[in-house]
This record gives sequence, C-alpha cells and structure tokens, in this order.
Amino acid sequence: MGRELKRVPLDFQWPENKVWEGYLNPHYEKRHNCTACSGTGSTPARQRLSDLVSLLMLSGSDALRGACHPYLQQAPLYHTQGSTCGADMAELTAGLAGREPSFLGHDACDKYVAARKIIAAAGLPEAWGTCPECHGDGDTWEDEESKRAADEWVRSEPPTGEGYQIWETVSEGSPISPVFVTPEELARHMASTRWGADKGTSYESWLRFINGPGWAPSMVMDASGIWTGANAAF
Repeated sequence: MGRELKRVPLDFQWPENKVWEGYLNPHYEKRHNCTACSGTGSTPARQRLSDLVSLLMLSGSDALRGACHPYLQQAPLYHTQGSTCGADMAELTAGLAGREPSFLGHDACDKYVAARKIIAAAGLPEAWGTCPECHGDGDTWEDEESKRAADEWVRSEPPTGEGYQIWETVSEGSPISPVFVTPEELARHMASTRWGADKGTSYESWLRFINGPGWAPSMVMDASGIWTGANAAF
C-alpha cells in the first residue's frame, strides 16, 4: 500500500481520488455482513477468547518494554502502580505466538496463533467458535449465483499509454494526480501537493521515484526514522 506510478494514455479521464472501476467487484453489492455474528465469522465465545488473548499478549509486550498498558492498570490483578508481569510473562506469550514480539509488540498474527494453541490445548476442534450461519466467512449472499459471479470476477487495470500519473494504493487504488507528458512535469506537480503523506516531498525525490522504482509503501520505519510517501521507496 502506498504510491504507484502508472503509465496511462495522455487523454485518460478518471476522477482523482475515485477508486478505479476495474478494482471494484460489482457483485459485492449482493454480499452482506452476517447478522448472526455481525460480520466477525465467530461466535460470542470465540470473540471473547480473542479479547482475552489480546490482553494476554499485551502483558507479554509490556513485560519487554517495562511499562504497563493503561488497560491492564484497571484490571483486578494489577496491584503495583507501574508494574509489569515480568520476563516470565514475555516467555509465555512468545511461546504461544511461536516468536518474540517486534518492537511494536505482538501483532494480530501472533494473537491468532496463540488463540489456536489455546483451543487445541482444550481438546477442541480447530473450527471451534466458528459462526454456524456464515461458516466463518462473516458474509452472507443474496443468492449463490451472485457469490459464484463474485468469485469468478477478474480485476482489470486501467489502459496503458505514454502519460505519467501517480496513484494511491492505500484504498483499492485511485489516481491522485493529473496525467502529464513527462516525468519532470509530474514531479513538479507532486512536489507542490499537500496530499497526506506526500506533503513536503521534494521535486528531486519525486523525480527519482518516477524514474526509479515507481512504487512505495505507505510508511517505512527504521533506525534512522520514519519515511512516508515517495520517500519510503528508498
């Protein structure tokens, strides 16, 4: 997700900040959130387990960073202001996740793995807690034909050409600049924009992006700082 250079026809007409029609599955109009589980795909018991696992994994992350999350400060088991559970809690959550947490803590994948291990330890099948109405999909369809058509739908790209245009890929994908004849014209336009993460990106950075990788994630973090927009490509 981020920024992407596209080569489109010079007369290409599509509104800026509007998702390209070829990226939107029209059959999804007949798809609805399952009313039994509110679109989660899980029973209330499985959702409660997910909440409890989130708190458990948060305890492990807190133990490594040496500070107690405000959520846990309100819990009955919290007894010493500012305390954490200690290194043994970090060992437990790392064991459940199958890996140490990143500097941001345990992520959603870690929590998913931990919940599966708890379910297995209880001697329950892997499908335990799956919504019986939608079978875990979180969605229901008006008819089987619409579901089949949605599954068979194929994403299509905009037409290609000689023009230069910047698109965002944070959503399904939409243009965020007009079409220009040269990379230099596009770089000058983007350097003057105040659009989100692109604010403050120089002409030189944009030109290097356009002539170089042509794609960048929304954000990159490393030891030297946080990079967004076109700067995240380098």
